[in-house]
Amino acid sequence: MPSVKKINSILELLRQHHRTGLTNKEISERLSIPPSTCYRILADLKKYDYVSQRKPDLHYMLGFAHMRYAESMREGMDVTSISLPFLEDLHRETDETTFLALLNNNYCVVMEVCGNINTRIAVGRGELLPLHASAAGKAVLAFLPQRDRTRILDEELRPYTDATITDPARLAEHLSEIRRSGVSYNVQEFHKAINALATPLFGDGKRIIGSIALVGFSVDLDEHQMQEYAGLFIEAAAAVTEKLGAQFPRKILDYHKLR
Repeated sequence: MPSVKKINSILELLRQHHRTGLTNKEISERLSIPPSTCYRILADLKKYDYVSQRKPDLHYMLGFAHMRYAESMREGMDVTSISLPFLEDLHRETDETTFLALLNNNYCVVMEVCGNINTRIAVGRGELLPLHASAAGKAVLAFLPQRDRTRILDEELRPYTDATITDPARLAEHLSEIRRSGVSYNVQEFHKAINALATPLFGDGKRIIGSIALVGFSVDLDEHQMQEYAGLFIEAAAAVTEKLGAQFPRKILDYHKLR
């Protein structure tokens, strides 16, 4: 397998020559990589659209995969900046930690946090949250396309605590309720003595992109308290979704008798 260093040097060189592109020979000579090795790397990069090859002169150019990643990064930054004022308001109203998490493959990634839990279990930027065992993750998992939900439910569901739902049929029922109400609850399923709730965020085409969540000690943030806060988080999630130019599910707003 070619080293990441070689791949990075090739992509960086093509970035510098993004208008004209370069041939395999030119790339090989400039980077002192054997032509055969360079060709194999370029062939693999081309397969996954990291590079493309112009037919008339066989010059290699950067591929469209980079645009997809750049778009995802821009979307992530936009969601964070739009969500932050709402997270701050929710933190002030609840006096608990609020955070934004965005979908990334089989996890949600914490992008922004307001407030702190005074415990060794902290919610920090960059933390990965499992889709099946965290409130933020379940709020996303419930609204994934059926094919993606089925794929995840068919995988082994890791138990993080004794309360983690690991039975696929039971989790499927749980997700059905989340789709109906728009609220995901986590009662010590990810960490013992820690509860959380989350509501989904949507992007273009009603695509689920992440969630906003509340987390706290179970002795303070009990199930009754979370239910009281649910409407606040639905309103915030709907507002963020609308600011992103997307549409929040009307049936969820009707369920909570909002707007």
